[in-house]
Amino acid sequence: MRTALQASLKIDVDNCNRLEDELEQLSDTVRDLADRSKAELSFIVERKCMDTILESKVYLKEKAVKVYSSISFLANTEIEQLLTKQLSLGKCSQVTQSLAVPQNPNHVLAVKQKSEHDVSLPSDSSASSYITGICVISDDKIMVADCTLKRVKLLDQKYNVISHCDVPVTTEGDMCQISASEVAVTVDDGVQFISVNNVQLVKGRKLQLQRMCAGIAHHAGNLYVTSRTALYQYTMIGELAKKIYEDTTGNFTGEHKYSQT
Repeated sequence: MRTALQASLKIDVDNCNRLEDELEQLSDTVRDLADRSKAELSFIVERKCMDTILESKVYLKEKAVKVYSSISFLANTEIEQLLTKQLSLGKCSQVTQSLAVPQNPNHVLAVKQKSEHDVSLPSDSSASSYITGICVISDDKIMVADCTLKRVKLLDQKYNVISHCDVPVTTEGDMCQISASEVAVTVDDGVQFISVNNVQLVKGRKLQLQRMCAGIAHHAGNLYVTSRTALYQYTMIGELAKKIYEDTTGNFTGEHKYSQT
């Protein structure tokens, strides 16, 4: 469009310049002939002048009315509506591909180092403690579940007991991390939630599952609880989602409620 307008403007300018040059030349010729008193040439020049003047008048008359036009941009509103509905311009994804490394199925794990720490409290009974669950939470603090003393203890980085609470941990009790400051501990008939608040253990809600609970794990907002022979998936509010697996060939089944002696 810009090129077409420029071409049209150039034509008008060239025509104006040509007519102007012709009129100036004829004017100079008329003045020269007037001095020489050449009648024949004067007639020819006069005729030529009249033709040029007429052409100029016609051209100016045609170009007297100018139609002014403007160019404006009309946005596509559908694009704007589409963009307003998007939450982002896109997302980045990372694909990690691990290389398969041949492993020896008979590989034996070897313990390189071990250390013993006394986590007893003056208020503990004389019975020997038996740790069945352990979990590392934020700030490298450690929580341990003791099924003999029926206690959950919070340890600092030097394995000193800094807080504890009484929980009926079973002999097969376990714990798993729920968040940076909360764990879930299996008890005789369900799951007890315990959180850390100002370096103190605080018991929260308890899920009554009405069956023996041993191992526990948390993944993608679900709890996975094992009995002696079965694996169950629960929601975080204690609703049974499904039974994943059960071995019915043994003496115990997951459907039997556990009673601790």
